[in-house]
Amino acid sequence: MVFTISSKNLEITQDVPKGCVWKQYFLSFMLSFPFFTQGVQTTSLSASAHSGHFSIPDDVPWSTTALIVGTICSAPVHCYIIDKWGRKFGFYVVIMLQGISCIPLLLSPNEITVIMLHILAGITSGGLFTVLPIYIREICADEIRASMVALMALMTSAGYLVELVMTDETLLYVMAGLVLFQFLAVFLTIETPSYLVIKNKLEVATENLAKLKCVDGDNQLVIEQVSKLKDESERAKMNGTNVLKIYRNKIWLDATKIGLVLYTVMVFSGSIVFLDQEKTLQQLETTADPDRILVPVCLSAGGITTVIFMRFLERKYYLTFAYSTMVLSMGTLAVYTQADLTVTEFRWVPIVCLAILVFSYGMAWSIPAVIMVEILNIEIRSKTLGIIYTYSQILKLIHVHTFQYLKESIGVYTLLYIFSCVNLFGAVYTISKVPDIKLKTVRQVERQLKRIPILK
Repeated sequence: MVFTISSKNLEITQDVPKGCVWKQYFLSFMLSFPFFTQGVQTTSLSASAHSGHFSIPDDVPWSTTALIVGTICSAPVHCYIIDKWGRKFGFYVVIMLQGISCIPLLLSPNEITVIMLHILAGITSGGLFTVLPIYIREICADEIRASMVALMALMTSAGYLVELVMTDETLLYVMAGLVLFQFLAVFLTIETPSYLVIKNKLEVATENLAKLKCVDGDNQLVIEQVSKLKDESERAKMNGTNVLKIYRNKIWLDATKIGLVLYTVMVFSGSIVFLDQEKTLQQLETTADPDRILVPVCLSAGGITTVIFMRFLERKYYLTFAYSTMVLSMGTLAVYTQADLTVTEFRWVPIVCLAILVFSYGMAWSIPAVIMVEILNIEIRSKTLGIIYTYSQILKLIHVHTFQYLKESIGVYTLLYIFSCVNLFGAVYTISKVPDIKLKTVRQVERQLKRIPILK
């Protein structure tokens, strides 16, 4: 067997001007503001981007169902839009919908306006968690792409914190100001080079990539990267990029399975329990934290940690560590939530365990999105992520409607043990099945996913 090395496979060693990195940081931060706005808006909703909310009523309200159904219906549409008309146009649509979702907040509160608010918020979320991770990944250099996509966790949880320092009326003005700011940010955005390569607009792709890297269009670095994107696109088009072809392509199918498993673990990670601080610490029979700042603060701390360490660590090791920490803290917490048990000694233990658990969840919940936008080919990235995210929201809808029956049947502490097992499975699966992704191209990741037959 003879191996040949082509110029496409050579690593690029040319230095990149530092200004390009700061420009990509700035654009990513600007593009992540809709997550902050969504976090602020969540304080007016009955459900969050997670499986539950910080305070879960005994009966799931119609508003929660409306929000999740809106997300399920809109996510595939958003992904179709960015494949048809571009990532920048999809970002504009998300911003516009987020602005429209503020209108019910201006109306007198009643059942109809609450349902309208949740439907619009759900439609916005369907684009927010699919379009923006793809856009940010495609404008960032390999070194910073994971950290910038992980901003979604930090910005969302930071939006939750705003409620602690502002009144409802002030929050409304903040929402309006954020949406206006985001509309202005649209003028700073450019179409991603990856999408332009998909549409075979190589000259514009070269020009936009040069703008992102602050170099001339004839720079060898830009030419090499556009060539790699073109090669990635052509390889995918040769195999076909419709849903049936994705299913038949073993490498793409394995990548899709990874996404399905990781998103499933995050839905059933137990956030529907431990994000409700009162129910988790009910055996203390006291209000140690009347303002309930523990959960949003620990979520934000976890998000900050992820943004920092995604710059240096391999994704699968980081996610495995987060899952493992969740298992240990959740298992300990389950002991303190047993039925008819009043905690009289070491009362600080469940509080510390809850803080560690929420912090670890804050570290983990954005990583599945980071992994998927990094390992998927540009031709199937939006289509596959749309399918996976829609699937996760269907699971979430089932989960929130069955949780109350399970809680009454087997108790919260038993559910915590079950959720611990789910997270343990997630840790084992991640360390054994997720490929190395840090600083890897899609082609290098696909080579790790390629199945080697036993009999040749």
